[in-house]
Amino acid sequence: MSASAAVMSVILLETAVGGAVVLWASGVWGRVRRGFFLLMGVSLVLCAVGAWALTRSVVQDAPAQLAAEQQVDDATVDESLVALAGPAGPRAVTGLAVFAGLLALWQVLLVAGQRMASLVVGLGAAAAGLVALVLYAFVREPDVGAAGAELALGSVFLGSTLFGLLLGHWYLVERRLSNVYMVRSSWWYIGGVAAAVAAVALSALNPVKAPSAGFNPLLAIPSFNLLLAGGLVFICAVIAGFVWKLAQEGGRSIQAATGMFYLAVIMAFSAELSTKFRFF
Repeated sequence: MSASAAVMSVILLETAVGGAVVLWASGVWGRVRRGFFLLMGVSLVLCAVGAWALTRSVVQDAPAQLAAEQQVDDATVDESLVALAGPAGPRAVTGLAVFAGLLALWQVLLVAGQRMASLVVGLGAAAAGLVALVLYAFVREPDVGAAGAELALGSVFLGSTLFGLLLGHWYLVERRLSNVYMVRSSWWYIGGVAAAVAAVALSALNPVKAPSAGFNPLLAIPSFNLLLAGGLVFICAVIAGFVWKLAQEGGRSIQAATGMFYLAVIMAFSAELSTKFRFF
């Protein structure tokens, strides 16, 4: 299996699903201009399409890679390859296709000015994303429960980070917007950081082998990726405190909070990337 493609598919999936759920749970619909939903929606569509494309390529390559591993030593075959070559792989691809399609349709309806229809389809897209998350968890048989939990926790982390960054930028467009939505975003981000801590802990308990030196020599050091993820999450926790404080102040402090989210995006995505090297 292509390690880089598989891990990136997870990161993009988590970002798309988490961003969609946080968007609707944040209470901004009907209170923030339509342009923000277009900005957020297009970003989510790109992430979902990327996740679908990468997952599809990994699933297509899985049978050939499985056959090659079985010829070498059938006892050491990667269980994720077995799942991807079986029914779980195509189901995950289908779930991602439906999710990406609904997100795209939601954006078309928004552009067309179909407010109520876009609301229904947007909520449906978020629900489809959760289903896609569950279907994706089955590629790590037999530990599906833990896989689903890791995906859900990572989704809250990455989704809340992306939402906070884009919402902070939107305050430059809609300057009279109440800071209450940025405060809510800061709480979502704090929850995302807490979820990231749990995700790192679950990853530490994951019996899946760490990546080989062929991908990156440093990642081959025992538990290096977990130590790296833990350190990055700690930085995210410090950032979360600043974001919450700045969001409370409102006014120009919102711009400062947005600046903090730039750093948060770098740290959050790097942390989740380090954690998910042990997912497969």
